Amino acid sequence: MRIAAVDVGSNSIHLVVVEADPLGGQRVLAREKAMVRLALGEAKSGEIGPEAYRAGLEALAHMAKVIGDLGCDTVMACGTAALRDARNAQAFVLEAEELGIPIQVISGEEEARLIHQAVSHAIPFPQEPVALIDIGGGSTEMTWVQGGRVAASISLPWGLQRLADAAQTTDPPTAGDLKRLRRMIRRILKKARKDLPSELPEPALALGTSGTLEDLAKGAGDGRAFTVAQLRALALRLWRSDAAQRIERLGVDPKRAEVLHVGAIWALSLLEWLGAPPLRHLPVGLREGMIWEALKHGGAAIPPLADRRRASIEQLASRLDPDPGHSRQVVRLADQLFLALQPHFELGDTERQWLAFAARLHDIGFSISEKGHHKHGEYLVRNATLPGFWPHEVDLLAQVVRFHRGKAPHHAKHEAFRALAPWHRQVVRKLAAILRAADALDRRRRQAIRNLSVAIDEEALQVRLEAQGEVEAEMATFLEKGALLGTLLDRRIEVTLG
Repeated sequence: MRIAAVDVGSNSIHLVVVEADPLGGQRVLAREKAMVRLALGEAKSGEIGPEAYRAGLEALAHMAKVIGDLGCDTVMACGTAALRDARNAQAFVLEAEELGIPIQVISGEEEARLIHQAVSHAIPFPQEPVALIDIGGGSTEMTWVQGGRVAASISLPWGLQRLADAAQTTDPPTAGDLKRLRRMIRRILKKARKDLPSELPEPALALGTSGTLEDLAKGAGDGRAFTVAQLRALALRLWRSDAAQRIERLGVDPKRAEVLHVGAIWALSLLEWLGAPPLRHLPVGLREGMIWEALKHGGAAIPPLADRRRASIEQLASRLDPDPGHSRQVVRLADQLFLALQPHFELGDTERQWLAFAARLHDIGFSISEKGHHKHGEYLVRNATLPGFWPHEVDLLAQVVRFHRGKAPHHAKHEAFRALAPWHRQVVRKLAAILRAADALDRRRRQAIRNLSVAIDEEALQVRLEAQGEVEAEMATFLEKGALLGTLLDRRIEVTLG
């Protein structure tokens, strides 16, 4: 079996092609890499720039030829932060598909899960706590592992290119630039702490899996590992140099020379945040995790056939949903909210589908009893036969249905929620928050809300409604049920009529 995995990252696009035998052995047939910097300038413009857009498609066209020449049985392609956030990402994905590269845009949580999968097959985890760190161009994924078990995971919507764009340092950078960057990073990490368990193991070792950390390892250590003290010394040299000097004197890759000083401070801040463990770089990443995911499912690309999955959901809903008009309205409104919030929640194509499925099923518990229908719905989803879904997806959908109303999910209070993998707990919180808000907007089941638009600033999430008739009850309920959304976004909720 020949499997091709394409990682369409915010900085680089990677391809690996492996030949796998029935026992799981792998032989690498090809590796390709192109640094196209899809995320360059995206934070300011909201789009992939024309030069990066063209370079990305040219790289994918070359990789498609390699894949075709090798006669691959399975082709998998995952897009990360740049494709989660850019306004023109869908156009890029459609053009890539025409080239023979079907890109699935994945969430930050799924990215963290697949990276953990790659690392767990690359080395045996030590018994002492470790932290996995992957610094991409648009996001950073971190996972805490203790005794071989995942304790927590988080995706931060800040990577090397996005931080560099936001920091706007001069060349060479100044002490004021460094002070502003440090202040910005402190705010990012303070907010991140709120999304993690109150008690986390302090890692004795950090494992890094990205090109940025590989470059830092080459500059700070022996190319494989470095200490916090070594990284601090390298950061000082990078900040005392301009881009040309970083290339000439420090041997920095020319394509990273403009931004690696920012990456050094970001990596240093993360390690200090973790308790200052040494870092070891591993030459694996998302693409290797994708290979192992395919092998785990018999060589199948992920996810399974969409038509089969939709049919499973509709079959269950047609038997148990007492008000299909309401559920379909909630699906529509939830999708509008999802698309508006996607850049802030770092969610992908699969999570969008999960939200639609959970919204379609959120009221099936009424078939048992109105009281506690969210809990009955969880039971019905968990025990349903849903062809086309992996078991962990069924568990996740059940939890989104469970928490579409009532108390917010909490790992210490809700056993089934606690049983989910840490990255899936994060996804459930986000999807349940969106579903609560969408459900509130059809409070009286009259489908009065025609459309909605969303604006977000540093202080508030502002939702403007287009409605037919009086919707004061829906607006009041939205403010109440939108509380979890406000908590996750760290903003107050406002709703007005357009």
